[in-house]
Amino acid sequence: MERVFGLVLTILLALVGAAAAQNFPVTVEHVYGTTTIEEEPQRVVSVGMHEQDFLYALGIAPIGVKEWWGERPYATWPWAEEARAAVGAEPEVMYGSGINLEWVAAQQPDLIIAIYVTMDEATYDLLSEIAPVVVTPAGYEHWGAPWQAELTIIDKATSGGTEKSEAIIDSFAERYAAVRAEYPQLQGKTGTNVYYRDGGFVVWSSDDLASKFLIDLGLAFPPELDALAQEGNRIDVSPERMDLLEMDVVIWPVSDPQNSDRETIEAMGLYQLLDIAREGRSIWLDDGDGLAYAAMSWQTPLSLGYLLDILPAKLAAAVDGDPATPIPSSD
Repeated sequence: MERVFGLVLTILLALVGAAAAQNFPVTVEHVYGTTTIEEEPQRVVSVGMHEQDFLYALGIAPIGVKEWWGERPYATWPWAEEARAAVGAEPEVMYGSGINLEWVAAQQPDLIIAIYVTMDEATYDLLSEIAPVVVTPAGYEHWGAPWQAELTIIDKATSGGTEKSEAIIDSFAERYAAVRAEYPQLQGKTGTNVYYRDGGFVVWSSDDLASKFLIDLGLAFPPELDALAQEGNRIDVSPERMDLLEMDVVIWPVSDPQNSDRETIEAMGLYQLLDIAREGRSIWLDDGDGLAYAAMSWQTPLSLGYLLDILPAKLAAAVDGDPATPIPSSD
C-alpha cells in the first residue's frame, strides 16, 4: 500500500524538515466564534471522528484521539498507518459515543480539535475550560466543511500558518486533474453512493463530503435526488422507488464484506429492471476488510489517497455500458 501514501508523505517530510516561521499567537474563526492559541501546541487531542488523519498528514502526533469504528490500533486505519508511524504517534484512545470530558481533561491537552463530531455550544464551552478548542470552520454547517477547509484550520491552529495544508491541497488538485484527464468518459456522468439500510436505501446529497469527492472526479450528482434532500443531507429512497437510483453509475459501499447485502439487492425484481443492473453500472465496494467503505466515510487527506488509487478505474469500467466489462478489484 506504499503508493497510497507516497505523494502526501513526500510533501510532508520536506515541509517538516524545513524551518518554518512561527506566527503565534494565532486566532482561528469557527462556527462558535474565534479561538486564540497563544503558543505552538505540544499536546494535541482530537475528539472528532477522523481528525487524527489530518494531524498525521500535517506532521502532528496527537496524544489522544477518538475511536469511530473498526477497533484499529490507535484508532488508525491502514491508509493512515504509515503517516502515523512517520510522526511517531501512539495516542491514547477515547472510546464510546459522545465526548468524555473527564478523559479529555486527563490528557492535559493544550489544544483540542473537535470538527467532525456532533457538539453543541454548551459542550464547546466546557471543553474550552480545559484548553483552546477548534471546531467547524466559519461558514460551514457541522459535518459539512470540505476536507480542504478542515485541513487548513487545523494547520493554522497547530503551526501558525497554512503552508503545509496549501501544499497538500495543491497536490490533491493535481491528482484530481490527472484522473479527469485519464478518464474523460467520467465527465458529467451521474452517480453517487447508495447505502442499503433496514430494507431501504439512503443517499447523501451533493453537500455530503463523499458526494463532493465524486464530483471532484467529474461525476454529476443526480439533480432529482438532490431535490429530495432532508435536513442533514439525508435522502431516503424506498424499495418501491428504486427508479430514483437509475443513474450512470452507482457506488455501493459495503461495511462488512463478509455479511454483504449485495445478494439481497441483486435479487430484487425492481433492481433487475434498472439499467444499472442490466448494463453493469453498479460498483460494489466490498473488497477486503471494509476498507473502501471506511475510506469513503472518513474523507481525509489520507483516505482520499487510497480512494484515488482504487476507484477511478472502477468508475470507468462501470460507465462504459457493457456488462461484460470486469470492474477491477481493490485487492
